[in-house]
Amino acid sequence: MVATLEPQLMEIPAVDLHGIEPRSQGWEEAKASVTASMVAHGFVVVRHGGALGPDLRRALFGHAMPELFALPVEAKQRTVSRWGPFKSYLGNAPGLVRESLRVEDAADAARVVNSPTSCGRCRNMVELQRTVLRMTLEGLGVREDHIQLILGSHTHAVRLSRYGVPEDTATGMSVRAHHDGGMLTVVVQHEVEGLEVQAGGDGRWLAAPTEPDTFTCLAGKLLTVVTNGRVPACFHRVRTPSNRERYSVLFLCRPRDGAVVSAMDELVDAEHPLVYNPCNLDDYGEFRKSEEGRKSSDPLRAFCGVETAAQGEYREYGHYLFYQ
Repeated sequence: MVATLEPQLMEIPAVDLHGIEPRSQGWEEAKASVTASMVAHGFVVVRHGGALGPDLRRALFGHAMPELFALPVEAKQRTVSRWGPFKSYLGNAPGLVRESLRVEDAADAARVVNSPTSCGRCRNMVELQRTVLRMTLEGLGVREDHIQLILGSHTHAVRLSRYGVPEDTATGMSVRAHHDGGMLTVVVQHEVEGLEVQAGGDGRWLAAPTEPDTFTCLAGKLLTVVTNGRVPACFHRVRTPSNRERYSVLFLCRPRDGAVVSAMDELVDAEHPLVYNPCNLDDYGEFRKSEEGRKSSDPLRAFCGVETAAQGEYREYGHYLFYQ
């Protein structure tokens, strides 16, 4: 539901994670705030001055990324993936005034933007992402060994994006509202607004902050599966009312290809019955390409939602498999 186009100022305060480590002073308070925001809205805004400092942000957004996207299209198209453009270079398309380039690890991202310093910072961002996931799962009551299993079973990628002036300058809309399909996306903005998130269930749109020490963490559909529906996938869009060119960096996290994703055993009980049956990511990818998958407004629920899946399949897998 979309109640209004105009976003409000960010109403949920940012959680300061700088210097916060497990079992350190401030961990429990920060964990409670992160978990509460993720459960209520599917996103949390965090502050961490050391993860990607202001000097590096200026170098990245002011020089490296503009130079990267100024390269000829033929050069950018050399970034390819056997999985297609969504895991490599995406050029402008009707209704999508954006080009972006995805690389699969921090070292590759550093080479793409020709900045060795960014390699270590990308690793810092992965650690920040892992911290938010750990806090969320720990706050929900997931056991430590299961948290370790999840954190050790992910792949991490970086997507660098350039947004031109929106085609619809009246609304400033660049990307329509959608959910991400992975586990957790950390969005880095710089000076120019764009990311808007929907809070709760009343249709309010909030403009994510662009301050140099803030990061917006968005839950994807697979995190909803893992948390048995406790954490909703964040509904978000890109809208730039100032109609300026905009750059952003997305740090992406998802299970490895071929994984089977299932709800944590601790999060399935009488009060919280199973929402999704185990999801084989390869099979789900094929379903998304099918006619049924393309027509579905919620392909994940259509594919493995408990109310749509055969009971025999549920008895075979149960809810004890996490990742394979």
